[in-house]
Amino acid sequence: MITQEDSGFRSEVIKVCRQLYNKGLIAAADGNVSVRLSGGDILITPGGVHKGFLREEDLVMLDSEGRIFKGQEGHHPSSELAMHMAIYRQDPGTMAIVHTHPPWTLALSLSGYQLLPHLLIEGLMFLGDVSIVPFEMPGTKALARAVVAVSHKGPVQILAHHGAVTRGPTLWKAFELMECLEHTCRITALAKMLGEPKSLPLNSA
Repeated sequence: MITQEDSGFRSEVIKVCRQLYNKGLIAAADGNVSVRLSGGDILITPGGVHKGFLREEDLVMLDSEGRIFKGQEGHHPSSELAMHMAIYRQDPGTMAIVHTHPPWTLALSLSGYQLLPHLLIEGLMFLGDVSIVPFEMPGTKALARAVVAVSHKGPVQILAHHGAVTRGPTLWKAFELMECLEHTCRITALAKMLGEPKSLPLNSA
């Protein structure tokens, strides 16, 4: 039986996935989104399915240990389930996780540039310390461990040669952080293309 809370979160996950797709942060079967319900159950996007055209019934429900108990036949949880579960276990305050392959964020990272120190005040205020997680194969426990190892530094991580992950107390907050990360990386990359960007003038007093 689908509860009112379950139905509300399903609708939000679908809306966020479509926004991620429309903004070019994911393509085809890329990316994954999950939310933790009040009872501890996890609602997550399925693996191998285009996230821009998901339906509510496509989503998979898991218990707090990651075991499937509700989902459409033939659908399985995202291949990044281990990473999602590791983050939830490590941070009780995390209620939602967004993982994408944002083009400008990845381009900046692959070119050897660092997002830090921030050039934009919004990046400093909202993103904080953005860690680069060393490369591990997607979907592995090694990647999950690598993300959790630096997650105490802030709610945003860039995954080397892979993508980015954000988390928050709500799904929309996690989405906003991903959007802010990509917007900040785009401006930073463009500034580096045009010349040597000026550092952020902060009063150290």
